[in-house]
Amino acid sequence: MMVFFQKIQPLRLLLLLCAALLSAGASSQSRHSYERAGDKAFEQKDYGAALHYYQTALSRKPDDPALLWKSAESARYIYADPLAERWYRQLEAMEKRKPAYPLLTLRLGETLRKQGKYEEAARYFEQFLEQKPSAELAEAARVGLQACRWASQQKRASDAIVVKNAGKHINSPYSDFAPALVGDSLFFSSYRFDKRGDKSTPKIKLTKVMLSVKNGRPREAARPFPSTDTAHVAHTAIFGNGHFLLFTLCKNRNASDIRCDLWLSIKDIRNRWTAPVRLPEPINLGNYTTTQPHVAFDTAAEQLLLWFVSDRPGGYGGLDLWYTPLDTNWFCPCHIPVDARKPFPLPAFTPPTNLSALNTPGDEATPFFHEPTQTLYFSSNGRAENFGGFDIYQTRRKKDGSLEVPQNVGPELNTPYNDLYLILSPDGYSGYLSSNRPGAQYLDEANKFCCNDLFTVQFPTPPDTTPAPPTTAAPPRPTPPLERPTIPIEQLNPPKLPAPTPQLKDFVGLLLYFDNDEPDRRTRRTTTQKNYAETIVPYLERQSEYRERFAAGLKGAQRDSAEQQIDLFFDNEARRGYERLEQLCELLLERLQAGETVEIVLKGYTSPRAESDYNLALGKRRVSSVRNYFGTYGNGAFLPFFRSGQLKVSETSFGEATARRGISDDLRDERNSIYHPDAARERRVEIVEIRQ
Repeated sequence: MMVFFQKIQPLRLLLLLCAALLSAGASSQSRHSYERAGDKAFEQKDYGAALHYYQTALSRKPDDPALLWKSAESARYIYADPLAERWYRQLEAMEKRKPAYPLLTLRLGETLRKQGKYEEAARYFEQFLEQKPSAELAEAARVGLQACRWASQQKRASDAIVVKNAGKHINSPYSDFAPALVGDSLFFSSYRFDKRGDKSTPKIKLTKVMLSVKNGRPREAARPFPSTDTAHVAHTAIFGNGHFLLFTLCKNRNASDIRCDLWLSIKDIRNRWTAPVRLPEPINLGNYTTTQPHVAFDTAAEQLLLWFVSDRPGGYGGLDLWYTPLDTNWFCPCHIPVDARKPFPLPAFTPPTNLSALNTPGDEATPFFHEPTQTLYFSSNGRAENFGGFDIYQTRRKKDGSLEVPQNVGPELNTPYNDLYLILSPDGYSGYLSSNRPGAQYLDEANKFCCNDLFTVQFPTPPDTTPAPPTTAAPPRPTPPLERPTIPIEQLNPPKLPAPTPQLKDFVGLLLYFDNDEPDRRTRRTTTQKNYAETIVPYLERQSEYRERFAAGLKGAQRDSAEQQIDLFFDNEARRGYERLEQLCELLLERLQAGETVEIVLKGYTSPRAESDYNLALGKRRVSSVRNYFGTYGNGAFLPFFRSGQLKVSETSFGEATARRGISDDLRDERNSIYHPDAARERRVEIVEIRQ
């Protein structure tokens, strides 16, 4: 279901379509071949590719009813509604002579409704109901008809609520979505990144998390978000005074469906993020998707709750909203780990509860709980009070703890298009949403197709400056606070402290990783001419090879997990260590130039594949390569300090004896003795002490 990343797959397929159509005229392939290719792609849910093939075939026989129907259906699945309407209408003109497509009037009603043409859409729904269709189809038509009648009666109560595009400095020509506010920082997800090493045309796109500070130009968010090229990274949920982070890693099931899992990272006492950990069952569940996390404190439930979206069993159809309480004794700043380098034990999780009062046979998505007003916002395409695509709704708890009937927030925020991911600032006067409404950027301007942009939302403020919620008569203003005390806004947004001055001691424990038997393979020398940069760069270039070798023979979720383990190791540990070494050298040079004397103590480690004496020499070569790195840094900037004795790099090499138990030493088992992340973690040099 494409609600995870609105238009992600259709966007790439649109680019393929445009490129392919340029060469379609030169092809000698028959119309029937294109149609068969389209049928195969449609069966595989590759609707964008199917549209390409059908449209190419249609260009050779524009009046073919079957091709018109297939083209329109493909366009409908990828939300290209103006394009679908055009072909449905061509087919409608032919149907008057010889009816052959009984669902045509229903499809026209649906396509017109999603463009805000309510009166005309209602007539088609009524016409379809006169055909006495099956109960399921009749219910779809009745819901559509009711939605048209409801939407046509809705009027804007106020123009004081302003929704406008967040600007090209935030949005890209691709989809931008899932905003999250943390103080003056905006996190969001963007489908703008090229897959590394991809040589296809057009390039495969991936989603990553972006960060914009004070509405500045965004950049890719760094650690702990993995910089992987095999999965989409999205949906940021930061809580616990900024010490806990949930996000999703998502992979494509096929061209249209995506499966996601929730991952957790924690800041340690030195403000460093731990390596992310995939949440266990019952949060992530088998081959089902778990996505769009949001965490907030529900005062009525007196618990910290995790809301998320899933298609797991026990739902009402499509995507549903779920929630589960979190252990507030565990998820609190007092429980943060001492050392980010060490694994942290996860708490037990309560089986999630389906929000049955809110879910429908359609899709519910993008939950956001506004703590100061204790109001839950979400989006749905399955309710009768609907303007067309996904609409935003709000609900609050009753005194008995149950939820109110959800209310559409109205035309001030909703449109006939897809409106999702509403978030609000703590005071409730501003926020963001994501939408493909007019005003969003199009990759296909002629057909108004693609993409979602971020939009800012501004509510009117009262004349005084008291932090009361907005008082406009128009929904959706944040509802008044509950009578019982809520968390003070000052606690939600504590004043920012100045960033601590970096210290050399911050780099104690820095891990630098090596490829198998590097540097200088098959030798018992204890020194090397190579510096660390000459070993780590080619090692990082082997990431895809490691991924393939470690995941070989696995399928489904097991293969996904294996690939993600490799990507997380390379991106969050190996590559990060190299970057941190550069930062250490910059700071070290400043301290030496200021007159300090520094000694750096290194340990070398190996995996247990070779004999002990060989591993001892290998560990020493690894330390030697790191020492060489200091010697060559900045065109020899450290050499005067080495000669004067102001800088010293000493070593202790432990070889195989320090390898953890359970690491394979079987030379025939390369998967576990070379490519397993645990084996890779043993091949390292560690900065164990920095003496000043």
